[in-house]
Amino acid sequence: MAVRKVAGLEKEIKERQYHIDLLRIVACFSVVLLHSASQYWYVLPITGREWVVCNSYDAISRFGVPVFVMISGMLFLSRKGEVDPGRIWKHNILRLITAYCAWSVIYGLWDIRGRFGSESVSWKEYVSEMIYGRYHLWFVPMIIGLYLLLPVLKAYTDHSSRKQLEYFLILFVVLQVGYNTILIINPAEVVKVLLDLFQVQLICSYAGYFLLGYYLYRYPLPVKWEKMLYAAGILSAFLAALVSWLVSLRNGGPSAAAFDSYSVFTFLVSVAVMVFFLQRVSGWIWVRKKGELLRELSDNTFGVYLMHLFVLEFLESKGIDSMSMNNIVGVPLMAAVCFILCNLVVAVLRRIPVAGKYLC
Repeated sequence: MAVRKVAGLEKEIKERQYHIDLLRIVACFSVVLLHSASQYWYVLPITGREWVVCNSYDAISRFGVPVFVMISGMLFLSRKGEVDPGRIWKHNILRLITAYCAWSVIYGLWDIRGRFGSESVSWKEYVSEMIYGRYHLWFVPMIIGLYLLLPVLKAYTDHSSRKQLEYFLILFVVLQVGYNTILIINPAEVVKVLLDLFQVQLICSYAGYFLLGYYLYRYPLPVKWEKMLYAAGILSAFLAALVSWLVSLRNGGPSAAAFDSYSVFTFLVSVAVMVFFLQRVSGWIWVRKKGELLRELSDNTFGVYLMHLFVLEFLESKGIDSMSMNNIVGVPLMAAVCFILCNLVVAVLRRIPVAGKYLC
């Protein structure tokens, strides 16, 4: 198997890679689908058909965040030369900090919309709502952390052999993915204590996915391994739904452990999706108009990610949600409606100078 030359990587990075645009769009939609499926996941009876449907959609849509991280790792670590920390702060980190603060305030205001002016609500509660924002925003501080490490990670990949990269990735798979996969079955407390001794989050965390994206780009899989990976990915999506259901029945309540970003199931699905786009979709030829549409939707993905929960919750407040009809259809339909509405709004916001720069 030939290794792609660095010069070839640089040339391809400079050109528009529409398969990466499409991958971003698919990853973004998977996140919207996940939150459409989870609207009633925690409250439906786990023995009912509706919960099983939501759980199944949940299982197949967890690859979004790992894929986003792998795309970032692929693009940043494949660039030529050293990373300028000042440029990363100016062009990436500050924008992310601003977006995080702005959307935390927006979600906080949305949460307390019915209590404005109430004497029973103190200013501390208002501030608290602004700070906590919404749970999906955790992605922004996480990616900021990776950008802070980017100069170090770039120096590592620039001067590492393939074996050294594989050594790090083996640590990631064994210590991070293996650790979280064991936790799915809720092992005895003594096992948890022994596992926690390794403090794996200090070694790998999402940096593992970040470097994995670069590795998969630079070292394409042989066809034999590629096909095996696709089979493992499809099987893993099915097993994630099944294991989640079985563990939930055992625990007497919904359990999302099988869907964790570091579970072996999510890991295999995420890698399979990434490899498919890198090694198969990359060969597709796009006409100009379709390419422009992909670029537009791809550029919208960050804003759609930040906004989609607001749209889902707004529609839910109007009685429109994933359970408005049979949820086999309702979940993906709700996700599609939300995705389209978010893209329309973000497309407008991106063309407003200040809003486009700091909100999406």
